[in-house]
Amino acid sequence: MKYENFTTFSVDVKDAIATVTFDYGTVNIQGQEMLADLNSLAMRLERDRDTKVVIFQSAHPEIWVAHYDTELLKDMAIEAVSRENVVLLDLQMVCERISRVPQATIAKLEGFARGGGHELALALDMRFAARGKYKFMQMEVGMGILPCGGGASRMARQTGLGKALEIILRDCAEFCA
Repeated sequence: MKYENFTTFSVDVKDAIATVTFDYGTVNIQGQEMLADLNSLAMRLERDRDTKVVIFQSAHPEIWVAHYDTELLKDMAIEAVSRENVVLLDLQMVCERISRVPQATIAKLEGFARGGGHELALALDMRFAARGKYKFMQMEVGMGILPCGGGASRMARQTGLGKALEIILRDCAEFCA
């Protein structure tokens, strides 16, 4: 399987292990380009029977994946819609698709995983963070919006409701300070 022509990350495959290295600008912003690349990657992984493990890392030691491109938030609906009319956002669809690939997926975290970056890490099967070098953050809470990429629901399932609330409320206090 060829893993080429991505603009926001590179993929190196060796011995059934694919290593995805984010390298997009200075902070690995999660905009339409990255979401399109991740969707294309997931499509290829769904058909790849040779690759068994996918490791996601960053070329930038301070930032794993920063956050969803906040410029895209202005295009979101401001009115409530009925359940029948709800459509998933690109971030939600990509996180869900990545969470279902047949390979074991691992986040190798050495810097900030904020907002959509944190939600992407939560969508993977495992997360390994360098002690003292990582920071998870759901900055949406401080902005007065709900994490929209599955952050709240995945975090609560993985850490327990109490710990998830602690992380979210700590992030809110730090963001608002």
